[in-house]
Amino acid sequence: MRIRAGAWIGVSAAIVLVGLALSQVSPAQANITKIALHSRSCGTVTAFATYDGFSEGTLNFYAVFAVDLNNDGSFGDAGEPIQYVKLVPSGQAELIGTHLRFPPLPEGSTIAVTSYEIDSAGVRVSQQVPPVEYKCAHRPALDKLPENVSPSDIPDVGIVAKINRRSVVVYTYPSWRSQPLGGLGRGAFVNALARNQRGDWIEINFKGKMGWIMWETQTIMLGPYTSLPTLPNAENYTPTPIPPTPTR
Repeated sequence: MRIRAGAWIGVSAAIVLVGLALSQVSPAQANITKIALHSRSCGTVTAFATYDGFSEGTLNFYAVFAVDLNNDGSFGDAGEPIQYVKLVPSGQAELIGTHLRFPPLPEGSTIAVTSYEIDSAGVRVSQQVPPVEYKCAHRPALDKLPENVSPSDIPDVGIVAKINRRSVVVYTYPSWRSQPLGGLGRGAFVNALARNQRGDWIEINFKGKMGWIMWETQTIMLGPYTSLPTLPNAENYTPTPIPPTPTR
């Protein structure tokens, strides 16, 4: 098809205008932007997060809801609820909801919930949002608690390993040649503290001590586990000395 010179000028101008328009559009951001609570009690809470419809990273993507039950400022630690809801990026903002259950706390306890987005590689796609908290009652409250708008109130989130094998041995350092400390059974949850440089072992809190487990085939990791601090591999690892027991 032939186009007259004047038409080419018009097309070129249109392309320039489109380019300028696109350059003025903010790039898509993958975000869970806020969270609100609805029905809630001392043992359950229904939460809704606002998802902007964009996700960046490794498929699949999930909205993570994490709860702080002991008021220590860390959400989704071992023993605290954490729930994954799969996201389908559509480019349109939407509400993502879930219902969390946990062993009932005493009436009047403070319970708080936060949310963030994570991909299937364990990379946090969006920063966790400021949490919403409430004083619980055994009779469910049904009024909506809106989002926390305090920009400085950003919580810590726990990184937890769930054991998915019948039994897993816990070692003193990241090698099966090291001394065993004990074992964990299927379904146990433990807080993850660090990983070795190769990434095949994680350090955990085991009965008040630091121990190591191989995680890739024996656990399901919950939380942004790629953000764990890195410690040396077994061949370069120096265990943290345990202070001697004082004698009388």
